[in-house]
Amino acid sequence: MSFIRPPVAAHFSKWREAYFVVFFLILGIWLFLRGAATLNLVLQALGLVLSLIGIILLRTTIQRIRFRRAQKAPGMVDVTEREISYFGPMSGKTVSLESLNKIELRESEAYAAIWVLHNSDGDPMIVPTTAKGANRLFDAFTSLSGVKIDALVAALNKTPIHNQVIWKRN
Repeated sequence: MSFIRPPVAAHFSKWREAYFVVFFLILGIWLFLRGAATLNLVLQALGLVLSLIGIILLRTTIQRIRFRRAQKAPGMVDVTEREISYFGPMSGKTVSLESLNKIELRESEAYAAIWVLHNSDGDPMIVPTTAKGANRLFDAFTSLSGVKIDALVAALNKTPIHNQVIWKRN
């Protein structure tokens, strides 16, 4: 028997990384203020560094959490050595990040939304946003030059999803 309601447990499970980073940030602020109160420059410097790292990590962590989707779609996504692989129920495909020309987010009748990854090798690769391991695409997309992560996350969280180009190689 669990004493924590399922919605509360789901919330803490989803946002646990952010709560850890907030604790890290609060620790940095506390060290800085403690150092300021005792005129200890080492504690102030350590607190400042921890606070700055916490702020940067918090922004990235929140973006990563908002990028995640519940895993409902069939198939599995893997990102290994700058190659994105999607293995679906009927077929699979691998695309190199270097060969990507365009990334689109589209509505789908079968799934909530799909990523359409256009490449120079021919047919685009279609990946449901709710496929297992699709959250690994966040790191792959951030490694591409010119990707606006804030716009990408906002488009993914918009209801309903509108067909749009997220990134295009110059």
